[in-house]
Amino acid sequence: MLLLWLASNIAYAAPSQAIAQTQDVFNTGRASVVQIRTILKGSTSQSSTGSGFYVSDDGLVITNYHVVSSHALEPKIYVLEGVGSDGQSGELTLLAVDVLHDLALLRQKGKHFPYLRFNRDELAKGTRGFSFGNPQDIGLTIVEGTYNGLRDHSFYDTIHFTGAINAGMSGGPVVTKAGNVFGINVATMVNGQLIGFLVPAHFARELVERWRAKPVIPLEFQPEIARQISTHSDALLKRVMLDPMPVQRLGNYSAPDQLDTYMRCWANSNRDPKKFYQASTYYCGGSASIFVDQDVNTGSVSFTHDLVQGDALDPFRFGKVLESNFQYESPGWRAGNSKHFTKYACRDSVVNLHDMRAKAALCLREYRMFPGLYDVMLRVSTLRENTRALQTKLNLRGVNFDSGMAFVSHYMDAIRWND
Repeated sequence: MLLLWLASNIAYAAPSQAIAQTQDVFNTGRASVVQIRTILKGSTSQSSTGSGFYVSDDGLVITNYHVVSSHALEPKIYVLEGVGSDGQSGELTLLAVDVLHDLALLRQKGKHFPYLRFNRDELAKGTRGFSFGNPQDIGLTIVEGTYNGLRDHSFYDTIHFTGAINAGMSGGPVVTKAGNVFGINVATMVNGQLIGFLVPAHFARELVERWRAKPVIPLEFQPEIARQISTHSDALLKRVMLDPMPVQRLGNYSAPDQLDTYMRCWANSNRDPKKFYQASTYYCGGSASIFVDQDVNTGSVSFTHDLVQGDALDPFRFGKVLESNFQYESPGWRAGNSKHFTKYACRDSVVNLHDMRAKAALCLREYRMFPGLYDVMLRVSTLRENTRALQTKLNLRGVNFDSGMAFVSHYMDAIRWND
């Protein structure tokens, strides 16, 4: 009976202690969290909202780059405003960006702001964390969650956090029970159950330190954003071009395989009995893309292989199937967001791949805000067999011309026929 009494009291005491701890963290940190609003200049209407937090008593604020991207790219159209938990608002000045880790540094005029400190101790997997933010513009919220270490298959370090991070919480701090920041809300997994991702706090600390060492505010941020994207893309491509490209065997063909540990590859087959041909599809991509602006993500590599077999078709009808799948002249290719991109310019030709004939099409479009950066699309369809073919599609986002063309050549060199 005594053991049952003790167990009963422990069971009811633990939740009470947890609630008290969450309340303490909230009461301690709430004054350091700020809602960040992007306002259409000349109006009082907000275009978007996010969260941030003070990291110094002189008004330095950390948030996500994607929270302030509209202002960073078009400062003549959008301004930034910070609203504290007490409802007081003030204009924010953008000081620096780190688009690779989705971070931005801002400043609000004034002194003696309550601020949060960065955590410097190593966390154990399973440590409880507390995420602050303004979800869906309904007010300041605190969410409990669990630190689950770094995310697998990611080009840059990202923390896996089990907690309900919702739109509007981006840029908010995630703290330990002592109130020290170990991560910054950045994303949640679509169709996932409480699967959130955080930017490790040391990237934010380093951004603050870099700006403190050279406190210069750029007149415009587009050149700096372009430089960071270019640096990222060059590093991404060079990393996978140091060694011969890994290949996988698809029937009698060889084609590029998983290029790096950050990539994931998947496969499926249509096997539709109503069709007179079959296609086995292989896709490889990874979490290396960088958010630039709404609907514009760049700095990534992905590719798809289709092994198409049509033994029940004559060569003419099989050729029509391949032509339909090739699709490089479709309207979707030529279109694009005219605000951000030029139209695709395409060329096609018959090429020789290790004594195997193939049709290849190469298309490029340039970024209007970042001259010298391109999206590249490559389509290749083998012409060796009358009823079987390998079709491959390569997509590069935000690359320099020279490094992009070098990668295209490296990629095509990996496609061959195996006797």
